[in-house]
Amino acid sequence: MHKRIKKINNIFVILITLLILHYLLIIALAVISSSFDLKGKFISLVLRNKKNLILFILLFSIVYFLSSSIIINFYGITKLQLINFLFSFSIILEVCIKISQSQRFINWIGENLDKTFRLLIMFIITLNCTYFFTRITFQVINS
Repeated sequence: MHKRIKKINNIFVILITLLILHYLLIIALAVISSSFDLKGKFISLVLRNKKNLILFILLFSIVYFLSSSIIINFYGITKLQLINFLFSFSIILEVCIKISQSQRFINWIGENLDKTFRLLIMFIITLNCTYFFTRITFQVINS
Protein backbone atom coordinates (compact mmCIF):
# COMPACT_ATOMS: atom_id res chain seq x y z
CA MET A 1 0.00 0.00 0.00
CA HIS A 2 1.16 3.46 -0.86
CA LYS A 3 0.74 6.24 1.62
CA ARG A 4 -1.22 9.09 0.23
CA ILE A 5 0.68 12.35 0.53
CA LYS A 6 -1.48 15.40 1.09
CA LYS A 7 -0.61 18.31 -1.18
CA ILE A 8 -1.07 21.98 -0.48
CA ASN A 9 -3.77 23.08 -2.89
CA ASN A 10 -4.12 26.66 -1.72
CA ILE A 11 -1.89 29.03 -3.69
CA PHE A 12 -2.13 31.66 -0.96
CA VAL A 13 -0.65 29.25 1.61
CA ILE A 14 2.19 28.43 -0.77
CA LEU A 15 2.93 32.12 -1.33
CA ILE A 16 2.88 32.87 2.41
CA THR A 17 5.25 29.95 3.03
CA LEU A 18 7.62 31.16 0.30
CA LEU A 19 7.48 34.69 1.68
CA ILE A 20 8.39 33.41 5.15
CA LEU A 21 11.33 31.53 3.62
CA HIS A 22 12.48 34.75 1.97
CA TYR A 23 12.21 36.56 5.30
CA LEU A 24 14.37 33.88 6.91
CA LEU A 25 16.91 34.37 4.12
CA ILE A 26 16.86 38.13 4.69
CA ILE A 27 17.37 37.66 8.44
CA ALA A 28 20.30 35.30 7.84
CA LEU A 29 21.90 37.72 5.39
CA ALA A 30 21.33 40.62 7.79
CA VAL A 31 23.18 38.72 10.51
CA ILE A 32 26.03 37.93 8.13
CA SER A 33 26.12 41.55 6.97
CA SER A 34 26.30 42.89 10.49
CA SER A 35 29.12 40.50 11.38
CA PHE A 36 31.14 41.79 8.40
CA ASP A 37 30.11 45.44 8.97
CA LEU A 38 28.82 45.69 5.41
CA LYS A 39 27.15 48.69 3.83
CA GLY A 40 25.04 48.46 0.70
CA LYS A 41 21.63 49.41 -0.69
CA PHE A 42 19.76 46.36 0.52
CA ILE A 43 21.86 45.87 3.61
CA SER A 44 21.56 49.46 4.81
CA LEU A 45 17.82 49.44 4.23
CA VAL A 46 17.34 46.37 6.41
CA LEU A 47 19.89 47.13 9.12
CA ARG A 48 19.34 50.86 9.67
CA ASN A 49 16.41 50.90 12.09
CA LYS A 50 13.13 49.19 12.85
CA LYS A 51 11.06 51.71 10.90
CA ASN A 52 13.02 50.94 7.71
CA LEU A 53 12.77 47.21 8.41
CA ILE A 54 8.98 47.35 8.67
CA LEU A 55 8.80 49.46 5.52
CA PHE A 56 11.12 47.03 3.72
CA ILE A 57 9.04 44.01 4.81
CA LEU A 58 5.85 45.67 3.63
CA LEU A 59 7.35 46.74 0.31
CA PHE A 60 9.03 43.36 -0.25
CA SER A 61 5.75 41.54 0.49
CA ILE A 62 3.77 43.69 -1.94
CA VAL A 63 6.31 43.35 -4.74
CA TYR A 64 6.67 39.60 -4.13
CA PHE A 65 2.90 38.99 -4.15
CA LEU A 66 2.33 41.11 -7.25
CA SER A 67 5.14 39.54 -9.25
CA SER A 68 4.17 36.05 -8.09
CA SER A 69 0.53 36.64 -9.02
CA ILE A 70 1.52 37.80 -12.49
CA ILE A 71 3.74 34.75 -13.03
CA ILE A 72 1.06 32.36 -11.73
CA ASN A 73 -1.63 33.92 -13.93
CA PHE A 74 0.44 33.81 -17.12
CA TYR A 75 2.61 30.70 -16.67
CA GLY A 76 1.26 28.65 -13.77
CA ILE A 77 2.57 27.87 -10.33
CA THR A 78 5.51 25.80 -11.55
CA LYS A 79 7.14 28.92 -13.05
CA LEU A 80 7.10 30.58 -9.63
CA GLN A 81 10.66 29.30 -9.31
CA LEU A 82 11.73 32.13 -11.59
CA ILE A 83 10.58 34.78 -9.10
CA ASN A 84 12.17 32.90 -6.21
CA PHE A 85 15.45 32.72 -8.10
CA LEU A 86 15.45 36.41 -9.03
CA PHE A 87 14.63 37.63 -5.53
CA SER A 88 17.07 35.35 -3.72
CA PHE A 89 19.87 35.83 -6.26
CA SER A 90 19.70 39.62 -6.12
CA ILE A 91 19.73 39.68 -2.32
CA ILE A 92 22.49 37.09 -1.92
CA LEU A 93 24.61 38.60 -4.71
CA GLU A 94 24.77 42.03 -3.08
CA VAL A 95 25.83 40.57 0.25
CA CYS A 96 28.44 38.29 -1.31
CA ILE A 97 29.93 41.09 -3.42
CA LYS A 98 30.16 43.30 -0.34
CA ILE A 99 31.80 40.44 1.59
CA SER A 100 34.41 40.03 -1.15
CA GLN A 101 35.33 43.69 -0.71
CA SER A 102 35.44 43.59 3.09
CA GLN A 103 38.75 43.79 4.89
CA ARG A 104 37.90 40.77 7.02
CA PHE A 105 37.49 38.58 3.92
CA ILE A 106 40.60 40.01 2.26
CA ASN A 107 42.65 39.27 5.39
CA TRP A 108 41.25 35.73 5.55
CA ILE A 109 41.75 34.80 1.90
CA GLY A 110 44.96 36.74 1.46
CA GLU A 111 45.83 40.16 0.15
CA ASN A 112 47.74 38.68 -2.81
CA LEU A 113 44.56 37.37 -4.43
CA ASP A 114 43.32 39.72 -7.14
CA LYS A 115 39.95 41.47 -6.70
CA THR A 116 38.59 39.71 -9.79
CA PHE A 117 39.24 36.27 -8.29
CA ARG A 118 37.68 37.31 -4.96
CA LEU A 119 34.58 38.43 -6.86
CA LEU A 120 34.56 35.18 -8.84
CA ILE A 121 34.75 33.12 -5.65
CA MET A 122 31.87 35.02 -4.10
CA PHE A 123 29.83 34.82 -7.33
CA ILE A 124 30.20 31.03 -7.28
CA ILE A 125 29.17 30.99 -3.63
CA THR A 126 26.17 33.15 -4.57
CA LEU A 127 25.13 30.67 -7.25
CA ASN A 128 25.47 27.75 -4.85
CA CYS A 129 23.48 29.47 -2.12
CA THR A 130 20.80 30.50 -4.60
CA TYR A 131 20.57 26.95 -5.93
CA PHE A 132 20.16 25.60 -2.40
CA PHE A 133 17.47 28.17 -1.60
CA THR A 134 15.55 27.60 -4.84
CA ARG A 135 15.59 23.84 -4.23
CA ILE A 136 13.90 24.47 -0.89
CA THR A 137 11.31 26.72 -2.52
CA PHE A 138 10.81 24.12 -5.28
CA GLN A 139 9.88 21.57 -2.62
CA VAL A 140 7.36 24.03 -1.14
CA ILE A 141 5.81 24.66 -4.56
CA ASN A 142 5.52 20.95 -5.28
CA SER A 143 4.15 20.07 -1.85
